[in-house]
Amino acid sequence: MGDFYTVVGKMGATPTVPATILMAVAGATKRIFIHEVHLGSHNASALAGARVSLGRPSTAGTGGAAFTPTPIDTGAPAAIFTALSSATPWSAEPTQPTNYIWEEGLDAVASYVYVPKAPIVVPTSGRIAVRVEVDNSGTKVQWTATLVVEE
Repeated sequence: MGDFYTVVGKMGATPTVPATILMAVAGATKRIFIHEVHLGSHNASALAGARVSLGRPSTAGTGGAAFTPTPIDTGAPAAIFTALSSATPWSAEPTQPTNYIWEEGLDAVASYVYVPKAPIVVPTSGRIAVRVEVDNSGTKVQWTATLVVEE
């Protein structure tokens, strides 16, 4: 069993949808395993439909805000993998995945936890991103996503 970390992505501005909330990038020497995806909004005030996804973008895009993975065990070493969030808007979005690992229709005022039956493997130097694909709210919801990652 590896060490476990959390990474958090929070939209810092009203998004243009589709938009990447959070992206994790495996290191060159270690793959990572996604165990949980937590989603919620921090400005939704009315019921509205949204579709969120988890997929593998082919490019990293530019911009975003670096997020240092937080070890769940405080004695764990620093993570090798990195993460970027839209707390600072992307100047160029990561490429939208061609195939999705998971998609879910949600109510924008709800929160949701996705726990895959088996951990999702991200190969060395690979990427995985949480995105909002559709937002039917009038306010364009600012989403927060948290990944529980094993390295």
